Amino acid sequence: GSMRQSFEETGMGYGLEVDMIASAHALDLLTTPYVFNADEARAMTEAGADIIVAHMGVTTGGTIGATSAKSLDDCVTEIDAISAAAREIRKDVIMLCHGGPISMPDDAAYILKHCDRMHGFYGASSMERLPAEVAIREQTARFKGLSIGK
Repeated sequence: GSMRQSFEETGMGYGLEVDMIASAHALDLLTTPYVFNADEARAMTEAGADIIVAHMGVTTGGTIGATSAKSLDDCVTEIDAISAAAREIRKDVIMLCHGGPISMPDDAAYILKHCDRMHGFYGASSMERLPAEVAIREQTARFKGLSIGK
């Protein structure tokens, strides 16, 4: 997207991320890079990534989440392509899904059921931002509903 293009134009491209994963792997650190397509999955797996996170875009939902996203079925197709590419390089790579419309437990369950050889879900906004937004909204509503006076 445009952010990636901006990074590439300033010399901070994806290749540097691949190099960083290779360096971390050489230090025996756990590595979990985001990848957005099959070529990136191959590059990160070749660099020694322990876990490949198939990123489906900005998480949808909540008050600040993306409003447009691909469908879960589109994600299945993309994730399977990413997973297959990583496994071309190394069969033992761990595969996780993340982002886009995969924002709730039922969404992750759908992906895990329909994707080939997906090991799990990599939570971020769906595990910290979205639950906090719900809790804050509900708590605020309870306070707003209080009666004043006797």
